[in-house]
Amino acid sequence: MKEKLNTSIQSLSLILVAAGLAWVVWSGDTTMKQMLVYLLVMVTIVEVLSLYLVKKIYPESHTSFKMGMIATLLILIGIKTMAPGFFIPLTITAFAVNFLYNFYTNNKRRAGTFKRRAGKKMKMR
Repeated sequence: MKEKLNTSIQSLSLILVAAGLAWVVWSGDTTMKQMLVYLLVMVTIVEVLSLYLVKKIYPESHTSFKMGMIATLLILIGIKTMAPGFFIPLTITAFAVNFLYNFYTNNKRRAGTFKRRAGKKMKMR
């Protein structure tokens, strides 16, 4: 159940980004940088929620990657101020990597090959 909810949340974040970028194109109200900051915050919230839902189901490598992606999304907000010329390309690249990884993990989960290994328990002698 949590895995299906996670897939729905990931699809929602993709739709959210596509809608935000379409808003920038068809409306003259907001700039691309403003919309990307809003999207960074929203996608970060979605990723934290997603990680919370599947942290015990997906492998540790998934958790590590997602925590790195959350940190990347938050760091990009600081890059907006420090290196504004790099902000838009880096943000779009981070979104692309995140969504490609989401689709990769969802397909592996459907195939049944993306599971957490049973932990080795220490034996006391």
